[in-house]
This record gives sequence, C-alpha cells and structure tokens, in this order.
Amino acid sequence: MKRWIAAAVVLLAACGGGTGGQSIESSTTSSNLAGTLLKLELVAEIDGPVDAVERPGGEVVYLVARRGFVHRLRDSRLDEDPAFDVSDLTVAEGERGLLGLAFSPDGATAYLNYTDLDGHTVIATVLVDDAGAFNRETLQTLLKIEQPYANHNGGDIVVEPSGMLLVATGDGGSGGDPRRLALDVSSLHGKVLRIDPRTGEVTVLARGLRNPWRIDLHDDRLWLADVGQSQWEEVNVLEGVSTIVRPRDFGWSAYEGTEPFNEDQSSPEHLPPVLVYEHGDDGCSISGGAVAESGLLAGRYVFADYCSGRVWSIPTNVTGPSKELLFIGIESPVAVVRAGGVLFVLTLGGTVWRIVG
Repeated sequence: MKRWIAAAVVLLAACGGGTGGQSIESSTTSSNLAGTLLKLELVAEIDGPVDAVERPGGEVVYLVARRGFVHRLRDSRLDEDPAFDVSDLTVAEGERGLLGLAFSPDGATAYLNYTDLDGHTVIATVLVDDAGAFNRETLQTLLKIEQPYANHNGGDIVVEPSGMLLVATGDGGSGGDPRRLALDVSSLHGKVLRIDPRTGEVTVLARGLRNPWRIDLHDDRLWLADVGQSQWEEVNVLEGVSTIVRPRDFGWSAYEGTEPFNEDQSSPEHLPPVLVYEHGDDGCSISGGAVAESGLLAGRYVFADYCSGRVWSIPTNVTGPSKELLFIGIESPVAVVRAGGVLFVLTLGGTVWRIVG
C-alpha cells in the first residue's frame, strides 16, 4: 500500500464485542444492490491481515498476517496457533513483510510473496501435506527481486489454472518512479510477471504499473488496483491472460490514471484504466479488489480505499455505471479479497470482515 497512515473515519458497527454478531450495514438505502441487505460481518481478528486464500480441495481459509504468520480459519473459527511461521525471514515495516499467499491447483504446494530482512522481494515455495500443514524444511526461493527503496513492493500472488504463477510488482519505490523502471522492459519492477514454478522462468505479461497491491484472476482476466501518485487512483484489467504473447502496457509513469505524468516517459499504446477516481472525499490509496462470484454482488468487482474507508463495486463488463458505494466508515481497509467464494475486507487494525447478503 502507498500509505499506512490511520484514516480519519468512524467505524459504523453494531453494538457488541468480540466476533459475535458484530456487523457494518450497507452505506445506502437507494442502492440498486439492495442497500441494507448487504453487511460486513466480523469473522476474525489477527495482527495485520493482508490476504486470505482457500486451499484447493478443502474448506479452510488461510489468513496472512504481515508479520510473517499464516492463520487457519475453519468454519469461521480461528485456530489458536498459526499454521505457518516465517516471521524470522521478514520484518513488517511500512509496506514490507509477508504480503501474499497462494496454492497450487492440487493444494500440495504453497507460494509466498514476502520481503526478506534486506527488504528485497522473495517468491518462495513450500510443500503442504494432505492435512494442510506446511513443511518449513521444504521452503525454497523461486525468485528474488532487489528493491531499491522500502515502498512499492506489490505483494500479491495468484495461480493460473495451468499452475503458472502471476505476480504483480511495484515500480521500485520512492515517488514518481525516479529510476524510470515501470516502463523499462529490462526491469522486473512495475510489471505483471508469469513465473513457471517448475523452472523459475519469468515472462513479462504487462508493464507500466506503479504499485499493484492486490490482484484478482477471474475468467482469464487479471484485475489490478494500482495505487496512484498524487492525484488519481485506478483499476486496470489485463484481458486474456492465458493467451498473451506481447506484453501489454498500462502507462505508468508516462501517465497517472489518464493524465500525463513524467514527460520524459513515452507510452503511446498504453491501455487506459477501466476506472479512475481523484483524490479527495473518495480517498487517496486504492485497496483492491476481487470479483464476487455469488450473491447480490455476483459479477461485480469490489474494492476499497485505505484513506477514506469506503468500499465500492463496479460491473465486470465495465459498460455499466460508475462505481457504486457499498460501505463507509471502515477503518483503514488494506484489501478486499476472495477466498472460498466469499469476499473479505481486511483492515490494518486487524479485523477480518466477510461481506454477506
């Protein structure tokens, strides 16, 4: 994420303590998504949640904590002890830490995205047994990317049906892409990477990204919420992921959103965002984002803003109306993710909310 500052918002939660029945109602009553029929239900509290993922073949959701822990959520109940611990390999500072988790299609291998003790990005593999236990002794580094600055590390990782890994990387950090890495075809920064977990071979699928913090693969389309610089937040879509031959271009840092940014950068064939919004009441740091597969939100991409605490959705056919406000008053949402067919909203304060309705 671009900013870990506390958002000046008020949590609109029902009275109650712990995880029993606490909820946040929908922000509007005029919504064509049935308004108050949508709510956020508190299901867990952990230190610094940043990701949630289901292991194939099971009904367990694994929650990722930035400090280096993976927690197991079974039937909406959190296991007492972490399922996996790599806290000795990373430091949770700012935009660093254990940032992403994914599983192979057969569930036998887990893939991690974390920053090491020197702040560099590491993509690693670890074997998982039939019971879902991680074997720390099998942990191996698949790819390492040196980071010139502390921020803009990206952090997400998803698996294609073919078993290939998709990783979105930040532009290297600082501000304004000072090393001009995002559009540089010789750099792995500011890119969408396909990684072969068998060989470690890397293919660049897209360039021109600033800090795509969370990504979501749905129907061969990769949704990327890219955190803006000083004025615009944006959502990008990489179409036909499995058939990409020539890398696509999203324009940063020649453009921020749809506006020119660095005049010395050229991106004449860049793909425009499917959505942009300006800094202000709506926020200043997008927290993507996942496509809902069922319920009232089915077929819509749902995302939040860290600064404003608001949650919106847009239609995935991107021909419908602009973003529709779903919830307000969520304190510092860092991600909206899908696990087990359910959408979760994660906050810096440690709460894990489930969207129901």
